[in-house]
Amino acid sequence: MSANRIRMLFVLALMAFAVPAAAQTGSITGKVTSGGKAISGVTVQAVSGLRTVAAAQSDENGDYRLTNLQPGSYAVTARLIGYGAARNDNVSVGSGATATSNITMASAPTQLNEVITTASKQPEKVIDAPAAVTVITAVQVQERAAVNVADHVVAVPGVDVARGGIARSNIVARGFNNIFSGALLTLTDNRFAFVPSLRVNIPYLSPTTNEDIERIEVVLGPAAALYGPNTAGGVMALTTKSPFTSQGTTLTVDGGNQNLVRGSFRTAWAPTPKFGFKATYDVFHAKEWDFVPTDTIGERKPRDRDVNRQGGEVRADFRPTPASEIIANYGRSMAGSAVEPTGLGPAQVKDWVYQTYQLRGRINQLFGQVFVNTSDAGKTFLLNAVQPGTSCPDVVDRACIIDKSSQLAAQVQDGFNFGARQRFLVGYDYISTKPKTDGTINGRNEDDDDITENGAYIHSVTDFTDQFQLTAAARVDKHSRLENAVFSPRVALVFKPIENQNFRLTYNRAFSTPSTNNLFLDLEANRIPTTGTKLFGVRALGVPSTGLTFSHACTGGVGNGLCMKVPTAFTGTAAVQQLPAQAALLYKAAFGAAGAGLIAGLTPAVGAATAAQLIGFLAAQQPTSAEVGTKLRVLQSNTTFLDVAPTDLRDVARLKPEIHNTYEAGYKGIIANRLQISVDGWKENRKNFVGPLIIETPNVFLDATTLGGFIAGKLASIGIPAAQIGVLAPTIAGALGGVSGSTTAKGVPLGVVNFNEANSAGSDVIVTYRNFGNLDLWGGDLGAELLLDQGFSVLGTYSYVNKNLFPRSEVGGVQDISLNAPANKHSVTFKYRDENNGWGAELRERHVDGFQALSYISGNVRPYTLIDAGLSWRPSTLNGVLLSVNGTNLANKIHQEFAQGGLIGRLIITRLQVTF
Repeated sequence: MSANRIRMLFVLALMAFAVPAAAQTGSITGKVTSGGKAISGVTVQAVSGLRTVAAAQSDENGDYRLTNLQPGSYAVTARLIGYGAARNDNVSVGSGATATSNITMASAPTQLNEVITTASKQPEKVIDAPAAVTVITAVQVQERAAVNVADHVVAVPGVDVARGGIARSNIVARGFNNIFSGALLTLTDNRFAFVPSLRVNIPYLSPTTNEDIERIEVVLGPAAALYGPNTAGGVMALTTKSPFTSQGTTLTVDGGNQNLVRGSFRTAWAPTPKFGFKATYDVFHAKEWDFVPTDTIGERKPRDRDVNRQGGEVRADFRPTPASEIIANYGRSMAGSAVEPTGLGPAQVKDWVYQTYQLRGRINQLFGQVFVNTSDAGKTFLLNAVQPGTSCPDVVDRACIIDKSSQLAAQVQDGFNFGARQRFLVGYDYISTKPKTDGTINGRNEDDDDITENGAYIHSVTDFTDQFQLTAAARVDKHSRLENAVFSPRVALVFKPIENQNFRLTYNRAFSTPSTNNLFLDLEANRIPTTGTKLFGVRALGVPSTGLTFSHACTGGVGNGLCMKVPTAFTGTAAVQQLPAQAALLYKAAFGAAGAGLIAGLTPAVGAATAAQLIGFLAAQQPTSAEVGTKLRVLQSNTTFLDVAPTDLRDVARLKPEIHNTYEAGYKGIIANRLQISVDGWKENRKNFVGPLIIETPNVFLDATTLGGFIAGKLASIGIPAAQIGVLAPTIAGALGGVSGSTTAKGVPLGVVNFNEANSAGSDVIVTYRNFGNLDLWGGDLGAELLLDQGFSVLGTYSYVNKNLFPRSEVGGVQDISLNAPANKHSVTFKYRDENNGWGAELRERHVDGFQALSYISGNVRPYTLIDAGLSWRPSTLNGVLLSVNGTNLANKIHQEFAQGGLIGRLIITRLQVTF
């Protein structure tokens, strides 16, 4: 048989088998709708087990067709960004037959289609907002068993979360974190969520429970034009559930390692269409992870590792008409026990109570509210300054943190529409802050530390066309303690070429005002040395309206006549003396302070008797300032000093508002109905940046080099052999003069170059704030989510800042300035969701680069990479039941996320929640 005939028979055989096979396949057709309207672009798949056997997209009429299906039973799934996944099970396909399976998709907005209000103070889709916005939904908050809100925003682009323990976290946006941080304006139902006078966000003091959170909106970048001062990094706004739209009772029980137990209760009902009521409460207890041993040096009482908090809210809603509402809210929380780092060292929190009272109302676009937040620090005290045997609150004990402050805020806003393309918002804000510390935190400033702030704004949105939108805003604010009013403009141009695509260019000018701590702090927080006879106090001072200036009135002092204040222990007088900043004047005092320890250090080399004789001889000498020089060193922590030059010392001027000018370009969009993405690039200039608490006044030391030469000469004059001098002279000079940065032989501080101000009288080392010059930085943020088949998706985030450390050679002063945040961080999350069977799961990797955390108490944060995972299940047979488990740091990588923070380990929390 020829080759051609063989080929022909083979082809005919294939056709003979193929024709019957084609006749045996079937198809599935149908229409995809939502709310009765056809949806195009929906990915529809036929699934058999775990295998996708056919796929198609719906056309402009919502119709789809799946072909070449073997006879059998299939599940038909439908997915489209902006809608919840839909699934029809048990669709039977017969041989050569066409089955019909119509699909109804429920609207379940994704991140970019979520309706928000924070970016423009009016409802709009995320994708339309003229800012970078991330939304965390109520479902995400419920299913992720977590301690507080920080756990829900840890992977948000541009957000820095520094966890300090089980419940303690700092949350900022785009850096400039601090130990006592309030840089990110945090709102709950439009009211401030920070501690009133301290302006610090402490998540565990919030009375809002996780079960009552409707959504969390995080807006990156300056928001001063709408929200006023202290919004340069952005706004994090929590919205709680309405009793009209979320009725019923929810009970939650969480449990985990570290003895973690949490119970929560929420109930809401609306007996009439016009009246609704809700109440929430939760109780939390856990055992803190270990602390860094070196962080506890100098503490006079052991830390309490128990973490306890409880709190809740009650709220009543009244809706006289469909277009109006009146809401009254009261919240109270109490932190029974926790360790809270501060700019002056760790504080042991005991029975700290935070309360909020709010009344707000709306008629159409007219909105008004008044709220009062109060704080009572209870028995809280500084661990490194506590006087044994004394219990707080006690105004005599300098360790007690007495804070009974309050803040009253009133706001009104109205909106006007001119046709379909022009909208205006106008508003006015009033804030009154009244610190009350009983002479502890604000010390001698207690009777003159109130602050009032007034601000007014206008906000315009113009739709030039369906594609181009211009947002413009302007705001003026006046702070009672600042010289001039501050003007904050905003301009944003948004281009939307097609549906679900958004390009924007923005300019924002924002500002931050000095806090009450910046202005009025007056507290002795530590001492030098930390044990034994006290030589110097470490006092934190706010900056008065006159500023803080160094005295140059002492002839012969280094740095053009600098003066030093000398403690009574060195002069033998009843009062602190002011002398020229010359260490040689206190040469003998240095020998007296070193005492027996200096003799003990020489004993191995020459014996105790000889050592005593030599020290006695040397102590009787008196060098001139030409023979022994002066070294200025600034305390860096409890154990180290850093050399500074006299030229590094600068007067501290009256504080000014910190001005932020930010340019930003961004894109948000949905691509191919599978990928949603947001990209933001920004450039910022910060003028008059208010730095963290840093020590500005150096201690005076003997210069070890010239001191060694002087001692060597004196020892040679009495016949000490050269070999012995080579050992003795540097040993004595090192013990008295010290070595810069040393953690062991740090020398004897003899005086302090202090400010010439009434509140800095005495031999106190001064820790204070100052405005720094211009800081320029730029960065970018990326967030993306890709929908895969079978209910899977993958999310990624990346954030970058070009510079996170500003050396003192660049900004001036005696210390470097740090962003206190990483230059790089990213996260990758894999998610799975089966809507029909109630399953949800996520696996997340997140990485944070290392950085220097610089303040009065500083430290290096090492880079860390963590693995988190979560699993949730809503059984279809048990309506209203949620079971979930969430684990952070599953590999148990022991790490520290900020200076003074605890050693963070693995945390696994399980949740049982019942709603009825």
